[in-house]
Amino acid sequence: MHILIISTYGFDPHFPSRPEFLLARTLATLGHRVSAVEYHHNPSQPRQELYSENLTIYRCGTFGFFSRDLWQLARTLPTPDVVHVHHLRHLLAFQAQIHWRTKAPMVLTPHGILHDGDLVVDRERPLEHPLRPERLLLTGAQLRSAIMHGAHPRRSIRNYLIHAPLHGYHGIMALSQHEKDVLVGLHVPAERITVVPNAVELQQYVDAPPRPRHAQPTILFIGQLVPRKGWDLAVRALPLIAQTIPDIRMVMVTHNTSQRSEFEALATSLGVMERITLLTSVDEAQKIQLLQEAHLLLAPSRYEGFGIPPIEAMAAHCPVVTTDCAAGNEIVHHEKTGLLVAYDDIAGYATATIRILQDTPLRTQLIDDGYAHVIKDYTPITVANQSLEYYQQRIATFHK
Repeated sequence: MHILIISTYGFDPHFPSRPEFLLARTLATLGHRVSAVEYHHNPSQPRQELYSENLTIYRCGTFGFFSRDLWQLARTLPTPDVVHVHHLRHLLAFQAQIHWRTKAPMVLTPHGILHDGDLVVDRERPLEHPLRPERLLLTGAQLRSAIMHGAHPRRSIRNYLIHAPLHGYHGIMALSQHEKDVLVGLHVPAERITVVPNAVELQQYVDAPPRPRHAQPTILFIGQLVPRKGWDLAVRALPLIAQTIPDIRMVMVTHNTSQRSEFEALATSLGVMERITLLTSVDEAQKIQLLQEAHLLLAPSRYEGFGIPPIEAMAAHCPVVTTDCAAGNEIVHHEKTGLLVAYDDIAGYATATIRILQDTPLRTQLIDDGYAHVIKDYTPITVANQSLEYYQQRIATFHK
């Protein structure tokens, strides 16, 4: 099968764990021909790269929502059997549908539909407000009407070019049931949608030599310093935990420090700054080591389109506490593979953390069941086979 995968920045060799790159490599290993397209965002990278025998990466320059490089590629690339676009707000999705929609089935993985600033009131707290589907311009008629009624022309055209492709896909691979439900609410036919999670490169966790936990009870937080990741909830829970676990400490791993000043002010005001270690540059090997050494992962997110850190934690035999909301509550099953806490419940995060630290039988059970869960459902080969099955369904329907 010839599979064309179109992403934004998904095929940078410096970030091999990105889900679409992992999927492309696995499909190529299974013997399929994979053509991978991304934005040409790094001048040091070649426009075309033969990554492996069956995987070629094409990097296309963009001018707004169009690309001369993509137009030339569409003229020369043999027609694929299926086209898989990643990210709802992809700048080149509209053009890609012009090139391939009548030639091959096209499927989309949205990667967190509530990241869409047109659809939600607050991207950092999208679950706290009703959605705004009426703001999505999906048709030419809606675009004309919006402009005629005074909407900003440039913003309206951008809105249309982003969202018009949504109803043009022959199928959608949602990352969660929640994402599927939102898509159905946007009038995408339910029969076009399946749920296929992201894969996670778990072999590195399986192969990693075991390491002892820290002697001092340690909570690990992995995520951006933005409200959506709930870093503030983790910091606010820490003094409550310290009342029961006096020597508790927290390691926070982040690559986005946009709220660092707010973090430092909050931690200082609560008297827990000395308990926290902030790491802003961690490679994969270091991340695995941190997960192995931590006593639990605390992921108090206010929304996740999917949520990879809990899966990585379970693979590293690290128990998980996360929020009972999308899509973490589809990855973590309460009291089976982790503990779920009500949205924004600071005391609940503290209680769940203390429970894991003090209840050895529960901690052991969560570790064992969590590891079995991720090895069963999230390996690259499992997700690749699910993707191939859906591709075949869409191909059969397309050629009827």
